[in-house]
Amino acid sequence: MIPLTRKRALVAASYCGTALACAGVAHILQWPAWLTGLLCAVLAMLVPAWRLSQERTEAARRQEQTQAFVQRLLDVIPEPVYIKDEQGRYTLINEAFAHRRNQNASTIIGRTAAELAPDPDTVKLVSDEDARVLAGATVYKEDRVRNPLTDEIQYRIVTKGACLNAEGQRVIIGANFDITGMRVAELQVQAALKHQTAVAEHTHTFIQHILDVIPYPMYVRDAQSRYQIVNAAFVQERALPREEVIGLSPMDLAPDTPQARRSMEEDRAILAGSSLQKEEGGQHPATGELYFQRVIKGRCTDSGGKPVIVGVNIDITELRSSELKLTTALEQQREHHQHTLEFVQRVLDLLPYPVYVKDAQSRYLMVNEAMARDHFMRREQLIDHMGLTESASPDLVRKLFEEDGAVLAGERILREDHGQHQYTGRETFRIISKGTCANALGEPVIVGAIVDLTDLRLAERELKSAFEREVQLRERTQEFLQRLIDVIPDPFYVKKAGGLYLMVNDAFANYHGVSKQQIVATGLPTNNRPATRMQSSQEDQEVLAGREVFKEEHTSRETTGEEVFRIVCKRRSVYFDGQPVVVGIDHHITQWRVAERELQRLAQEDALTGLSNRRHFHTEAAHAIARAKRYSEALSLLMLDLDHFKQVNDSWGHQVGDEVLVETVRRIRKSLRNTDIPARWGGEEFIVMLPHTATREAMQVAERLRQHLAETPIITSAGGLAVTVSVGAVQWLRDEPLAHLVSRADAALYRAKEEGRNQVVML
Repeated sequence: MIPLTRKRALVAASYCGTALACAGVAHILQWPAWLTGLLCAVLAMLVPAWRLSQERTEAARRQEQTQAFVQRLLDVIPEPVYIKDEQGRYTLINEAFAHRRNQNASTIIGRTAAELAPDPDTVKLVSDEDARVLAGATVYKEDRVRNPLTDEIQYRIVTKGACLNAEGQRVIIGANFDITGMRVAELQVQAALKHQTAVAEHTHTFIQHILDVIPYPMYVRDAQSRYQIVNAAFVQERALPREEVIGLSPMDLAPDTPQARRSMEEDRAILAGSSLQKEEGGQHPATGELYFQRVIKGRCTDSGGKPVIVGVNIDITELRSSELKLTTALEQQREHHQHTLEFVQRVLDLLPYPVYVKDAQSRYLMVNEAMARDHFMRREQLIDHMGLTESASPDLVRKLFEEDGAVLAGERILREDHGQHQYTGRETFRIISKGTCANALGEPVIVGAIVDLTDLRLAERELKSAFEREVQLRERTQEFLQRLIDVIPDPFYVKKAGGLYLMVNDAFANYHGVSKQQIVATGLPTNNRPATRMQSSQEDQEVLAGREVFKEEHTSRETTGEEVFRIVCKRRSVYFDGQPVVVGIDHHITQWRVAERELQRLAQEDALTGLSNRRHFHTEAAHAIARAKRYSEALSLLMLDLDHFKQVNDSWGHQVGDEVLVETVRRIRKSLRNTDIPARWGGEEFIVMLPHTATREAMQVAERLRQHLAETPIITSAGGLAVTVSVGAVQWLRDEPLAHLVSRADAALYRAKEEGRNQVVML
């Protein structure tokens, strides 16, 4: 029994309803029985047709709902997504795609990229990508484009793929993902890293300057006790250049000495967590003199987190010597105040610049030797006097009293004077310093010092003069460098950020057809390719960031159109002013590449006929078989051999034989399609691969070629010669290797010869 489904129940009900309706109408109208039966039969046929129409309407409604659901699903995606058919027409897009183009979906659906793209290059790029995607490839790449609405640079990921839609047709599905924020953040991070690197370098220099100001020897060593940083006092004490100290340990500088071994042991203890503060004395390793110093060592980490040892040696030799002298003086006369003054005087005498102490009446109480020498007087002549000559002007005396009075009132004087020395008339630069304090008796006194800056200022003046000479030397050096690069036969240039050329050689100017002066002043003409300029600018930015460019380019020369091969090399350097620049050279290798291309052609072609040789045929045939296997296409192979060709060589010579071979190849080419692959197999034997060709079409091609040779004699230098050809033809079997296919074609050719030649045999 057939089960009663819902659909069948509805059909049965419709039949029953139809029969009852017919019977009721016939009873009311009193129709004859045969008319009633006819009416019931007609209605029974119409009901299923109506039901079928209803089902089709329902299926169409469901399909529309499904498509609407897919559209809503795509509209949720925030990035542009689209579907195109095999002709490249947009069949479905989401709202993000339409918004990105600032168009309605109705103006895009049904149109191709060629109708919407802004330029021919974009049309070709999209068409090529669509063709590769339909052929089975996938596209996944990153693009750098300019937004047509905002003119801003955008970065995006472009992806394309193909699949079958609900009707079994191949469609292209693509999406564009905006990654501008990520790329901009990456560029910002790179800029921040560059800034931090510069800050680190400036910090290192600043630290070195700070250490050099410290008058005591100071150093930083790594975990292997090698000097990393030393200050000027350390270098001066060791009497060694800084470069000969950095990277060496105390043992390297003073091998097998007790001091070096002790210093290394101390470093190990410091790295283990100890600290060191000690006083030591002995003979100085460099001068041999008695010295005393305070040694302080500690451990910390450098900017890279590695442990280092920081040490300072404070020379207290003078202090200890003074203490010894003071102790001796105190032991001899503890209560004698004069000895204290003598000690202070000796201390002042050790200072290299004039120092004095005056009372409230501006009379000298104490002066050091430097002060006496500066006034060309003995110390005794200055004590209790103002130190003025008889020729001193009243204005000078008044100014002296006013200044000393201001100091006694609490003002601090610190100024630089430039003038002539009052005794020698020599130009002098001095820093005058005055202040007040109380002496041992509590009386206010004026303490002053005069620091002579004459040598420093004169040296500064000389440095300025030397700087001017250095500028002139730089200009001469730049002229020499220009002459030097002009000798280079390939284009050479130096650019700074922004693409401004600083230097170019004669070869560069000649290649672009512009003078060197014009290139340096205004740059290259703007009629060159925008894409090339953008690529060069991007490369320059990468080179300035630290990357090296080394590539080969194949272009055409804009002025003449000639083909150009060159190796482009770019590196980062530093110009005279310390700014980073791009140094580039273009090595022209056109003649080598052209020769290489010709050698490659000779390696792939038969020298006599111009056909592919056997090795190149193997490569092309393998590609053809791979394509046929991928797309399930037919493929055939012809093997040809000129009949009795040996008789031609024996009778007329090899030159006539070569003429026959060349004309035969010309006729073979004329009988073939552009997609066919002919080759010279050896001697008078040829082979032809026929893509997209089954058995019947292969027989037609072979027979046409055979007739073309047999019906028309070949005209040679020896006259017309009748030439025939035997042909073996086979069709490729799926998964059949090329060697087996050739073997079967050779067997078919052998059979054609055995059966009388001048014929085509298909196996």
